[in-house]
Amino acid sequence: MSFANPAIHSPLMAPDRATYSCLSDRNAQMVITALSQWALLENQLDRLFERAVQAVTEVLKVSYSSIWRVLSDRQSLRRVATIPAAANEPTEVTVANVPLVQSLFSVESQLLAANVPLGHDLQNFPLPLPANSQSGLLLGVVGRDQLLGLLEIHHEQPRSFSEDDVYFLQAVTNVLAGAIERRRSEALIDTQSRVLGSIAQGAKLQFVFNQLCELLEQELPGAYCSILVLDPEQKCLRAGAAPSLPSEFARGVDGLMIGECAGSCGTAAYRGEPVFATDIATNPLWSSFRDFALSHGIRACWSSPFLAANGEVLGTFALSHRFPCQPTAYHREVINTAASLASIAMEAHRRAEALQAANLSLEQKVEERTAKLQDTLQRLRQAQAQLIQAEKMSSLGQMVAGIAHEINNPTAFIAGNLYHMETYFQDLVSIIQAYQAEYPNLSPAMRDRLAELDFDFLIADLPQVLGSLQSGCQRITNIVLGLRNFSRLDESSMKAVDLHEGLDNTLMILNHRLIDQGDRPAIQVTKDYGPLPPVTCHANQLNQVFMNLLSNAIDALADRWAQEGAGFAPQLRIATRLSQPDRVQISIQDNGLGIPEALRSKIFEPFYTTKPIGQGTGLGLAISYQIVQEQHQGSLGCHSTAQEGTTFTVEIPI
Repeated sequence: MSFANPAIHSPLMAPDRATYSCLSDRNAQMVITALSQWALLENQLDRLFERAVQAVTEVLKVSYSSIWRVLSDRQSLRRVATIPAAANEPTEVTVANVPLVQSLFSVESQLLAANVPLGHDLQNFPLPLPANSQSGLLLGVVGRDQLLGLLEIHHEQPRSFSEDDVYFLQAVTNVLAGAIERRRSEALIDTQSRVLGSIAQGAKLQFVFNQLCELLEQELPGAYCSILVLDPEQKCLRAGAAPSLPSEFARGVDGLMIGECAGSCGTAAYRGEPVFATDIATNPLWSSFRDFALSHGIRACWSSPFLAANGEVLGTFALSHRFPCQPTAYHREVINTAASLASIAMEAHRRAEALQAANLSLEQKVEERTAKLQDTLQRLRQAQAQLIQAEKMSSLGQMVAGIAHEINNPTAFIAGNLYHMETYFQDLVSIIQAYQAEYPNLSPAMRDRLAELDFDFLIADLPQVLGSLQSGCQRITNIVLGLRNFSRLDESSMKAVDLHEGLDNTLMILNHRLIDQGDRPAIQVTKDYGPLPPVTCHANQLNQVFMNLLSNAIDALADRWAQEGAGFAPQLRIATRLSQPDRVQISIQDNGLGIPEALRSKIFEPFYTTKPIGQGTGLGLAISYQIVQEQHQGSLGCHSTAQEGTTFTVEIPI
């Protein structure tokens, strides 16, 4: 069977694309006009192709019509529309001789039919013939300078196609050619717009590269678009995007070294200029990678580097095909456009990374500066707390020294005179007793006077009064000594001291808070002192720690008494022991309300207090923590259980 058209014996000239007045069938003219309008309005070529085959089938009343697109490699055809649907028939075919096919469908002769002077045997043309086809026509869809596709029709009965039939088909192919070329131009503009829009919106580089390749592959059917990105440290090309390239081949070129004879991409990156390998099987640049490429069906590869503004190579864009082929002017335009867009995307990505790195560096610097400021503020608070407490202790020491001096003078005077008073009293008693012995007979008035004075009682009680006075003087002396020992203003250096003495002096100072308060019973104090050696420390600072911890314990006991009343027995336990051979441990335990877990992490912060305004400064525990941790290289810990009490443990090296 062959295509037959006895009425045509010479090549037909293509009609003017601006008019179809040669068509005698008015219906055909209307169809061409409608198809032209549709081509101008429709952006999707597939839908235009479907309308075209439908129109051809209806106007010419043939049993079969089909449109084939020439693929990007110029060696293959792909069926893009057919009526009726071609089941079990190939959708792509390879054309054996491209130059011959392009000459058959030149601008001067779009018609391929039996007995035309071109002398081509249609039986050998590589398009599959539909079953039961008895006659048909094959026309080229010819652009300005190249074949774009084929339009074929078939009929199940022998048929002679008229000149009007041929003109109608030529008009259809002209519409299709114009639409395809217009779509090519619009597609590049649309691709640029969409890719630039993604870049402007800050899309990820991987997304932009994939989007660019996918958009171009839509307009270059049969081509593989891929992008490799330069790794300047490793001097190689890394995978950027390859949405349709065979996955194993894409993985194989990831890490491609840059240099001469490193395939199309490696060589293009090395030279800084496009490289067009039209047949990998014979191209020397592919000698090291030829078998690998051919095994994955890659036969041609055209690659162009994309550059930074300073001329630095950033990566490569490549078009690959399954057959040997030469790039057309359109291919070169696509490659140049893709390289420019890839360069813009890469530069934008670099700027974004640099900005992100700068922001991150700035954030880190701000965080570091903030941390330093917070540390400085913390130190200032601690220094302020120390100064406040040091001033309080200095004032306390000065006051204690003044009070001790003022009390010691009269105390010493009283104590000294008590000795003389006792001596004088003994002398007077001995004289009176001698007088009574010499003069036993007293006058009635003297006896009455002695009875009134109860002289015997005075003689018996006065020694006891003098003893009480001496005990009181000693008590005053001990209190003054305890105050001086507590403040220890004259001992600024570290010195070996008895910690038990410091604890006892602190308890003595706080004794007025430990005794019965009228509305609260006396606090039961238990001392569980273990044997401790003298400890080298700042005694006045540790006494300050003991004072703060004991004062807080007394406050906690008072708070629980205020809540529970008579059913509560306040207790305070002080225990000391050797925790290690070279460390001592002092624990102060109360049975108060305890410290809530949420507050425990804050109790050592300066100025943090749970007491009402005016009753606490929030410095006691902060200063205690600093004295133990920093001044004595020890530890201050807290263990507390709700409604059971709190234990503060001080541990310092001997």
